[in-house]
Order: sequence, then structure tokens, then C-alpha cells
Amino acid sequence: MNAVKFPAYWIEQWDGIPKRCIYIRKLRKKKRNMVYKILFLSFFLFPAFAASDLSQQRLSWQIEGGDVRNIAGLCRQYVQKKFDTQKTFSVGSLLRDKEIAQACYMAHFFGLVGKDRTYILHELKDKEFVEWLLAHPEVFEKLVFAHASGKDTLAVLRDIWMKEGKELSGVGLHMALGAALVSAFREPDACLARYDFYKRSFAEKKLFPQFITLEPWEFGILFRGGEQLDDLAWAQDYSSRKKAFKAQNAGFVGCSFIPYRMKNKQGISVHAGGAFYDHKPVSLQIYVEYGGVCGAVSKGAAGFVRAKGIPSYTIGQPGHCAFVWKGMDGEWKIGNNIYGWVWSEGGSGVPWKGSPSIITALTRFWNGEGASESNLCYYLSLLASDPVKADVLLKEALKRNAANYPAWQMLVKRNTRRMREKDKLALMQQFKEAFPGNPGLWEHFMKRELGLDWKKADGYSIYPLLLDEKESGASTDVYMRNFCTLARRDISDMAGKLPYEVKSKNSFFKNWLRYYQQNKADRKVRVQTCAVLEKALPGLLNHEKTALKFLGFYGQVLDLWGDQQLSARADVCLSAWLKQTDNPTLREKMAEVGLKVAAQLQDKKILMRYAEAHAGYR
Repeated sequence: MNAVKFPAYWIEQWDGIPKRCIYIRKLRKKKRNMVYKILFLSFFLFPAFAASDLSQQRLSWQIEGGDVRNIAGLCRQYVQKKFDTQKTFSVGSLLRDKEIAQACYMAHFFGLVGKDRTYILHELKDKEFVEWLLAHPEVFEKLVFAHASGKDTLAVLRDIWMKEGKELSGVGLHMALGAALVSAFREPDACLARYDFYKRSFAEKKLFPQFITLEPWEFGILFRGGEQLDDLAWAQDYSSRKKAFKAQNAGFVGCSFIPYRMKNKQGISVHAGGAFYDHKPVSLQIYVEYGGVCGAVSKGAAGFVRAKGIPSYTIGQPGHCAFVWKGMDGEWKIGNNIYGWVWSEGGSGVPWKGSPSIITALTRFWNGEGASESNLCYYLSLLASDPVKADVLLKEALKRNAANYPAWQMLVKRNTRRMREKDKLALMQQFKEAFPGNPGLWEHFMKRELGLDWKKADGYSIYPLLLDEKESGASTDVYMRNFCTLARRDISDMAGKLPYEVKSKNSFFKNWLRYYQQNKADRKVRVQTCAVLEKALPGLLNHEKTALKFLGFYGQVLDLWGDQQLSARADVCLSAWLKQTDNPTLREKMAEVGLKVAAQLQDKKILMRYAEAHAGYR
């Protein structure tokens, strides 16, 4: 029989086991490889034995091997075995089992680290460090939630742990985890330097109070800032002389530090790039000296708040650069803002992926009731081999905290194929309730996650779900830009001519009407336009402000064209809408449009009907 050849990391793992297996290393290579094969089969290919017990000694032994995929496999098998051995599946008992929680998060952490290739983490050869990790299960919980770990994450954490006398807790632990997370983007030495800088700044009381409230993923965003450390130190000294620069308004006042200039003192345009800054390396000090436009203002202000220990990053808005930062109230806000969340794009280091406003939902989730249990249910569901148990866990995650966005994503992903459109829309309504005041996220979920068949779905009846009860400006913008996409598709002459843009949105219907006044619309376009409005209005009857705008424009184009066939069709629609709504304001507007329709049709009977209806609401 030929000797079995094992990868180096297998040999390293088993050769690293002390005393118990010391005799293996004394065997000849051929026999030693056979022993390795037996150990491999008994330990890793038979989960009923390997995962039946997860004692600290056994887990520690496995971790010290350092192979991330093996550690992930053992922990995953342990959780799945627990699922299988429960006589009655009880989420409550799972949540009370600390070993299950620990195994769950370790399975996900090491699975993420070994997602692309396997690694041997030599820092896990340190038994004392491993014991500390196992005694602090929150480490893996926080790292998994941040979803940004790499092969150097634990190495950086161990280095900081060693520097801090082999003990970390509270803000110091969160800082260390944040620095470790940044190892996916920076060299380990640079991660340690960031940690040291902010630790020293904190000790010298140079940071704003937000600093001590940060979660590890937020520290990760803070430590990813692009400024040099000496630049941050300069910014701390500079801003300390600005009395108006305070924790509660840092993201707003920070913008005033950078002069808004289109040209420098030599008359060189900011659009000339490096020449505007006399080809000097761009820094916060250079931004203050030279100024710039929105990009410089936002990047500079974000840098100043980072210097004070507040995480921040830039985002894009139409023709504009803004940035986000964490306020004293724990909420993330937009600095140098013009157009708001629903017109923004971009993000940096946020654990949940979605619209830019996802970061506001994330912090509210983690600060909400039952967040930790909800989070554990979600991650346990990803390890469940039984789809029924996975669904039970996902539903429990949302029951514990409805703002668990990943749980929503996974629940829909697992069930969308067998859900009817009606059920999906009902789920969409529940999603809105779970994330109030976040229409940008509603839009993202509806279009990217809900699984609607947009080739068959009626967007005119679905998109009104994006409007909130008060028809806020943000929700109206989200609805209108999606309506306009449908209108451009269904009105052949309007392709490329009907934008809903931030600078012209308030005059949208006015501009649309002016286009028809200045450009003669053929009959096809007239019919298509009325058809679009007639499809849109039924879904808007519960949204007074938006429906009034549509009804007003509908009446204007009917009056402009004076087309009797279109007016006759309008009479049918208006009569039906009057029966569908009890809103007196909308009914009055419908009667007003109906009077114009009756005049065009020259029908006294219809005229009297709308006249009576209109008089009843005056």
C-alpha cells in the first residue's frame, strides 16, 4: 500500500500535539503517514464522535492545531449534532446553552477566515492566548458581527493582548478588536500603531465621548481612516482651539474648518487636481490652508471628527460629496449634507450590506431589546441542516428583534420561491414596520431582496408601498423616481426626457406639462400618458398629498388635449375612484377634474353628477 501524503498543515497540526502523540513523530515516514490517516478519519470524518462533546480541553486541543477550516468544521458539527439530538426542538434551550453560542460564533469566524483558502494561525499555538479566547466568547461574537475578519485578525489581537498584560476588557477590548478587524486592510504594524495612537489620545482626554460607546465594527471604521497619525495629532491640536467644535455638532462645525474655494491664490482651479494644492501631499493641514469644494470639505471634516475618536467616512450624492459620522445620541448622521439618505450612495466597513442608510438601522438594532439573542438565532440558522429548524430560528430572530436585517434577507431568500406575490407584499409591509423612517432601505429590500418577478409584477400598484404614512419627502422621492422609471418605459416619447432629479423634483409635474405644451404630443403619446396616470392613481388613494399631485396633472393634460375619447375614459376611471376612497379632499379633487371632463364631453348628465359631488365637499 502506498503511503498517504498529507498537506503540510495536517502534519504541522498533528505534530504540534504534545506528549500524547509524541511517539508518532518517532515512527518512520510511511507508518507515520498511516497513523495520520487513521487519526484524520476518526477525528474529522465521523462527526458523531468528533462533535459529540465540546469540552474546553478538546476545543483547546483542536484550536492549538491552528487550521481554520478544521476548527470551523468541528464547531459546526458540534452545533449540528446538538440540533439533531434534541428530542423537542427548543430555541430557548439553545439560547441558554453557552457552549452552543461559543461554537456557533467560532464556526462562523474561522469559516470566514478560511473562506478562500485554509490558513494555519500560528498565534493559536499560544495556549494561554487560546484559554483567554475561550474564556471570552464575546470576542468571536463581536468579530462575527463585524464580518470583516482575515488571516491576521487574531495575530493583531494577540499582539495587543500581550502588550496589555494579557488582559483586555471594556473599551480596551473593543478597541483591540477594531484594530484587529482593520488587519484585512492594513499591515499588522499599522493596526497596532492606530491602536496606540487612540489609546494615548484617550488617556490624554483628547477624544469626544462617542469614543467610549463604539462597537468593534465602529472602531474598525475609525481605524480605517486614511490620515497619517501625525496629521491626526495636528488636527487634535488645531480643533482644540475651536470652541464651537463639540461632540454634539462635530460633523457640522468640522466643515467650517475647510474654506470653500474654486480657485487657489494663484487662480488655479480646484479641478486641476494636484496643481490646486501646489502638488503638496494632501493632508488635513493642507485642506485647512488651501480649501476646496465639497470633496475637500467632506474629506477634511471627516478627518477632523476621526481625530477626535468619532468614526466617519465619505459618501456620494448627486454631483456632491458628503460624509457620515456618529453623533452623541448614538445615531449616524450626514455631514455636509444636501440631499439626504435616499439620494446617497457608498459606504465603508459597514457589516450589513444595503442602502447607505443601513448604518442607521444597524445601530438601532444593536442597541435594541433582544439584539444579542436575535443575532445568535440568525447565526445558528445558518448552521442548521434542517430547513424547518432554520426557518424557526430566523423567525425567532425577528421575534426577538425585528430590526435584524440579515435575518430578513435570509428568511426571504429561503422562502421566496414558494411565496405568492401577495405574501411577499404583505412581508414588505411588515419590513417597513420593522425599519420605520428608512425608505431608502425599503427600496433596496423591495428591489434587491424580496424576489418579486419584475417582468410580471405591476410596479404601479407595488411602488406606493414605498410611501410612508406622512408621505415624507424622502419616501416621496423614492416612490417618484421608481414611478418615473415605469413612465419612461411606458411612454415611448418620454425615454430620456422624464428625469426625477434632486434639483428639479419640486417642479416635476410642472416641467412635464410644459413639455407637452411646447411639443405637440401625438395620439399614441396622449393615450400612453393617460394610461400611466390611470394605472398609478388607484395605488395612491391612501396617500393624499401624492394622489392630489397626480390628479392635478391628470386634469391638466386632459384639459390641454381636449380629447373626447380620453375624457370618456377618464369619466369611467374617476367614477370608480370616487367609490374606492372616502377621503373628502381626494373626492373633491376628483369631482373638480370630473367637471372638466364633463365639459369636454358636453354631457349635462355627467356634468350634474360631478357638480353635485363637488358641491358636497365645498
